[in-house]
Amino acid sequence: MRVLKPEVAKERKEKILRWVVQQFVESRRPIGSQLLADSALKDISSATIRNIMKDLEEEGYLYQPHTSGGRIPTDKAYRYYVDYLTGIQRMAAQERERIEKQYDERVGELDNVMLKTSRLLAHLSGAAGFVYSANVADQVVKRLDFLPLGGGTLLAVLITESGTVRHWPVRLGYDLAPSKVRLLSNFINAEITGMTLNEAQKFLWQYIKAGHREVADIADVAVQVLKDMQKPRADGDELYIEGLGRMLETTEEADYEDLRQMMRIVEERQRLSGLLAEKMDDLRRSGKDVAVSIGSENEIKELQNVSIVSSTYRVGDRTVGMLGIIGPKHMQYTKVMSLVKLMGDLLEGSISAWNALPGKEDDYE
Repeated sequence: MRVLKPEVAKERKEKILRWVVQQFVESRRPIGSQLLADSALKDISSATIRNIMKDLEEEGYLYQPHTSGGRIPTDKAYRYYVDYLTGIQRMAAQERERIEKQYDERVGELDNVMLKTSRLLAHLSGAAGFVYSANVADQVVKRLDFLPLGGGTLLAVLITESGTVRHWPVRLGYDLAPSKVRLLSNFINAEITGMTLNEAQKFLWQYIKAGHREVADIADVAVQVLKDMQKPRADGDELYIEGLGRMLETTEEADYEDLRQMMRIVEERQRLSGLLAEKMDDLRRSGKDVAVSIGSENEIKELQNVSIVSSTYRVGDRTVGMLGIIGPKHMQYTKVMSLVKLMGDLLEGSISAWNALPGKEDDYE
């Protein structure tokens, strides 16, 4: 009997594992040794393939749902497959050009960029696309203006360097004269532009305590607005997620429970936002372009039957958010990983270009 060199045997085993994962992703059916022998490895007997698949099962890469049936990948197999793809797969130039064109056509004003990006991710992947922005309290202020609405109410409009736009009603109980509203906007933007919201709030308090009474009344209003804007929003507007309906349409009956569990955690946006915040920190520290968490690698129980492919986006040297795709473990990892990386690059470019546009300072005056 011919004895293979260890490196040859290892490569053969890995080739079989990759083929099983790929075929299962495409067919969603257990893969048998005869199919491998007939389709991919015609120079290897089905008995040899069967023995290798048994070894892979014992090593935790495959499992057999039915005694006489084929085998399907485990989370460990998907992890190997993703790590393999990371080093060798790149999106085709034509696909990249097509996506860039769609992105330019569908993303307009920055106020909608997060929502449109998540929708485009969902559309291109057939799964759920998401965009998550870091806590607004840690973001740098680009502009904060106030518009009088009457009845003792102002509309605060906050724009951060990362592209977050917040609209916030401020109920004073009394009307401010237009001249004082202008003074408030001018004072705020002259003093706190370039600070984070946390830094701005501290600065304003110190400014008031230092005895600058000429702006005490409007500074009090500004401090209250900043304080309110740092609170977690009940509607979870720092997280945009789209595509769940499409996933429901294409989900097989056996997977309905998995999708129902996932939709439950999506409704609890604070829990999901907390998970994404942790993943964003991990990804930033790792220095990787794209991260993939598969099944049981997700800390939240309701997400342990799906995979999350994610990438961060930056403004300057600051990581300000994360975007990605939540989908089935049998997703097309090659396409999805490249797609998420590309969309992250496009989102960064969109934000940077918007920040460089002249005239934005006048939008709310």
